[in-house]
Amino acid sequence: MYKVELYIDGQRADLFQNENIEINLSVQNIKDISKVFGDFTQSFTIPASVQNNKIFKHYYNVDISGSFNASVRVDAFIEVNHNLFRAGVLELESVQVKQGQPYAYSVGFFSNVTSLKDKFGEDNLTDLDLSAYDHTYNDTNIEAGLDGYVSGTSNSIIYPLISPVANWIYDSTSSDSGANNIWYHNGHPEHGVFYYDLKPAIKLQKILDAIESKYSVTFNSDFFDSADFGKLFMWCHRRAGYMFKDQPNGFPPQVINFTANVTGDYNLTTQKYTVDAAQEATLRVNYSVNSTYDYKIYTFINDELHTVKSHSGNVSGIIVNYGTLNVGDTIQYKFSSTDSGANISGLSFNIEYYDGATWSDADTASRSTAQSIVSTVEVSEQMPEQKISDFIGSLVRAFNLVIVPTGNGQYDIEPLDDWYAEGTTREITEYVDTEEVNINKPQLYRRISYKYNETGAILGEQYRLQNDIGYGDLRADFTFDGEEFNVEVGFDNMLFERLDNLNNGLSEINVGKTITRELEPYIGNPYIFYASGTITVSSNDERYGYIDMGNSENAKSSFWFASNVNATTAANVTKTLNFGTEIDPYLLQGFSQGLYNTYWKDYITDLYDTQRRVFMYKAQLPLGIMLALKVNDKLTIGERNYIINQLKLNLTTGEAQMELLNDV
Repeated sequence: MYKVELYIDGQRADLFQNENIEINLSVQNIKDISKVFGDFTQSFTIPASVQNNKIFKHYYNVDISGSFNASVRVDAFIEVNHNLFRAGVLELESVQVKQGQPYAYSVGFFSNVTSLKDKFGEDNLTDLDLSAYDHTYNDTNIEAGLDGYVSGTSNSIIYPLISPVANWIYDSTSSDSGANNIWYHNGHPEHGVFYYDLKPAIKLQKILDAIESKYSVTFNSDFFDSADFGKLFMWCHRRAGYMFKDQPNGFPPQVINFTANVTGDYNLTTQKYTVDAAQEATLRVNYSVNSTYDYKIYTFINDELHTVKSHSGNVSGIIVNYGTLNVGDTIQYKFSSTDSGANISGLSFNIEYYDGATWSDADTASRSTAQSIVSTVEVSEQMPEQKISDFIGSLVRAFNLVIVPTGNGQYDIEPLDDWYAEGTTREITEYVDTEEVNINKPQLYRRISYKYNETGAILGEQYRLQNDIGYGDLRADFTFDGEEFNVEVGFDNMLFERLDNLNNGLSEINVGKTITRELEPYIGNPYIFYASGTITVSSNDERYGYIDMGNSENAKSSFWFASNVNATTAANVTKTLNFGTEIDPYLLQGFSQGLYNTYWKDYITDLYDTQRRVFMYKAQLPLGIMLALKVNDKLTIGERNYIINQLKLNLTTGEAQMELLNDV
């Protein structure tokens, strides 16, 4: 018998003397190989002792304020014979009451993989701090991002040729001046790739870095650090349509920088007005603004949004009432516009207070010179609205990853095959009852499918309607009566397009389009893609036009090759984001190095191997084996090696019920 101890939130809990605590060890199980599991126990009970009542803050008593929050899992760890066995989290499930008195608490222990999901909660990618990659929205940065990186973003932000609105075409006919024609046509800024067409993309590695920083976790992963993974980007496509143009919110509001004031109460350094004792009363502002643009004026009180007023052109005598404010409260003004380069001038903001009879000036902040929008792309503001847990889960499913907690917020993350290769082979024959063993066939599936989100983007939807399967998806049917096995990834898989030159065959320009078949803007799920390098067109006749913020046309000869493959030439492609073999629309060749063949094939092939069996053994494991055992270990029994499918271990007795797969 082993001595088992449970610590909950740093406090040692009392256990029943005869309570068996069993833990299931399983990371990927052939009964549901699309999911990632960690260690977990069966539910077990602990006594409602004085110590445990203290830990759970008398949860059974509903009249106690500030009792234990059973909806949140708490840190816990298990020791066996004073040796750490597992660290994880514990969940309070219920309380058993006998004769009006608490008798026992039912709890469950989960691995830190579950804890990782708890850390993320309902947070979205938009909640991450990506401010290190914010940049000014100007021609310099956009043009730099077309075939390189935006300066000051640690080689992490690019501007791919993906259209959120326009149905781009390429026609070198000099008479074709339609706005969607992106052929460079000297002297014709009415058509081309307009600056407002483009949205940035950020490296996936930088998103993972931000997750690590926000949640104080570390992902130890050769896979995430690899050169190929470093080529993966996510398009910053939060809203259908343009990033700023025609969006209701326009550019993010920026502080109005006043240059003069009357009494000095308006601080020209902080650009805030602070209420003092003399004006602790009902306040309002009376303001005037000159502009030729559409714009909004925002009032923030104590850094919280109070009022937004929309205007067009010059305005005067605009009144905003604040009600009664207190000494120390602050007032600040900001403005925004949907137009790049918008400006306001002739500013006069009279802060007034009411003394019970008349309105009097408290201060006047003013600015005579124009203040223009300094447009900043705040990357977190532009990130797709996807839960962080769904983002990580989609990577896990796409690349068949395993997440293994190693303690202190550390997680090893590797593809399944690599993780198995890191395991240890352990000889356990002497501890196994080989006299009685059940040998079963594995549960097989009648259909296995891998799929991205069912896109509504024009080319992807056309492909799906024509082929009855999405571009990049994979499906196989078998003559079994089993269930279906579906791996669904929470990203859209973009079918890029090598544009036809309507005047002269195939062009050298590769683009993406997020528009529907009805030519309406499309949002979909987040897009990830490889930016494996740049392509430079072979002649001036193949250039595309970039129309800048000054409405000037610029000839462009190179662009990022945004695609589903990890190289710019067919000979160098070693990986694709497609599950199956698909023809790349730019390289015009099919590639078999998809997600299935690279990360899933070995596991599925072994599953359907005619030699594969499921072996059910019983064993009595010594403490040393119990403490050292990892789920990726191979177990040697007799002359055969096995991998662990599931192992149920009684921590008190060392008894193990093992569901093993013969190594094929």
